[in-house]
Amino acid sequence: MPSIGPTLAILIAALSGAGVAMQAGINAQLARHLGHPLWASLVSFGLGTILILPLLASFGVPAPDFARAAKGPWWIWLGGAMGLFFVTAALVLAPRTGIAVFLAAMVAGQLIASMLLDHYGLIGLPVRPFTLVRALGAALVIAGVVLIQLREG
Repeated sequence: MPSIGPTLAILIAALSGAGVAMQAGINAQLARHLGHPLWASLVSFGLGTILILPLLASFGVPAPDFARAAKGPWWIWLGGAMGLFFVTAALVLAPRTGIAVFLAAMVAGQLIASMLLDHYGLIGLPVRPFTLVRALGAALVIAGVVLIQLREG
C-alpha cells in the first residue's frame, strides 16, 4: 500500500464516516423493502464480499495463510460478528433515533472503547496513556451526543 500523509488520512477517514452515515439510512430502506433487517445485513455483507474479490485479484493479493491465522488469538475472528452487529444495529436504530443521534452515540462508544484499548495496549496495540486532555475530549464528544439528541423547543 502506498504511504499516505496525515492530512489525506484524515480526509479519507472523514469520507468513510460520511459513507457510514449514508449506509445506515440506505440499509434501513433496504430492510424495509426486503422485509427484515437481517436480510438487509446479509445483502450488505454479500455485496461487500462480491465487490472485494475483484480488488483482491487486481492488486495481486496472495491467498491468506489460514493456518497461521488459526494460531492467532481467538478474538481475531470477531471482526465480522462486530460488523454484523453494527450494520444491523444501524439499520434498526437509525430510523428510530435519527442518523445523527445514532452515529454520535456510536462515536462516543468507539471513543470510550478506543481509549481503554489505547491505555491498556489491548488487542496488540501500542500503549497510549489516558490523560486529562483525552478525558476532556471524550467528555466533549459525550456532551455532543446529549446536545444532538435534545429536541429544540
